[in-house]
Amino acid sequence: MKNDFRQAFHLEPQSGWLNDPNGLCWFKGYYHVYFQYAPDNAEGAANKCWGHFQSKDLTSWEFTGTVLFPDTPDDRNGVYSGCGFVKGDTLYLFYTGNVKQDGDYDYITAGRGANTILVTTKDGVTMSEKKVLLRNSDYPDYCSCHVRDPKVWEQDGEYKMVLTVHTTLKIGSLKSKCAQPISDICGSVPTFCA
Repeated sequence: MKNDFRQAFHLEPQSGWLNDPNGLCWFKGYYHVYFQYAPDNAEGAANKCWGHFQSKDLTSWEFTGTVLFPDTPDDRNGVYSGCGFVKGDTLYLFYTGNVKQDGDYDYITAGRGANTILVTTKDGVTMSEKKVLLRNSDYPDYCSCHVRDPKVWEQDGEYKMVLTVHTTLKIGSLKSKCAQPISDICGSVPTFCA
């Protein structure tokens, strides 16, 4: 039976919940759109993964499936938002690995692990092993447990990263962003593009 309510132009997976676009890029002859995805639940209440579409012309899209799963202790409650960075023949995908501890927590000031994780791909679909770059203990004291959404770029020969930070300061819902060289944040990480 034909479904007249399916999207004719906008991206839509066959089932589940589609959320934040991530890692938008041109890589090896394709436009790539990664997105937060819960394939088993249309309301996003299940595992939060990354789905993937690719296109040669921005009008005909191929859904390649789920490419990142919450399958390690460092992202067990969700593969959250992030970005893509192309360097040479490799696509680097950075994302927030969400971890919620069991217990009575607000998950903003306590009870959440917000891990910045890196994977690489040579084809846009097959992912490398996950590498945790930053954990809660790496963030400044004024940060809550809600640090997420890494964005990486190259500027003047340096690789930089910005993260969204909910602070613990008692001044409302301030979000702080700062850009600094990745070497200042993670030590040896600038070699991720070597």
